[in-house]
Amino acid sequence: MDTKLLDQQYRIIQKTVHPDRFINATDLEQKQSLHKSTQINNAYQTLKNPIKRASYIIRLYFKGKENTLPSDFLMQQMQWEEELEEANNLEVLQTFMRKIKSENMLLMNLLIVHLDEKKAWESALQILGKIKFITNLLSKIQKKIFTISDS
Repeated sequence: MDTKLLDQQYRIIQKTVHPDRFINATDLEQKQSLHKSTQINNAYQTLKNPIKRASYIIRLYFKGKENTLPSDFLMQQMQWEEELEEANNLEVLQTFMRKIKSENMLLMNLLIVHLDEKKAWESALQILGKIKFITNLLSKIQKKIFTISDS
């Protein structure tokens, strides 16, 4: 997705419906403006965030139930959680973070293929589940790095 174009289009659309343009309008017009402006903000935030965007697109096209993650990935999750727990110095944590970020990039590229090119909704949903876990893990790593750096 062209994020610069998204930003430009968002600003153009938002200028036309922003509540500030409707200060002297009727109450109904002001409410409609506020409602439309909120919808546009929500759509923009969804499109701008790759995980929210992928979730939305999958929900649009895939009506099946959410599938569970494969057992090998569940085992990988446990290994990563243990690795995080055992990491007690900055250098180890930073190396671990680089490794997890690399895995995240691989999954994001795979998601693009399954979502945008193959239109393989079910496998895209599974990849998205992995990305959500990794995003959460990255947050935990960052918190631990901050805690260690702060002490």
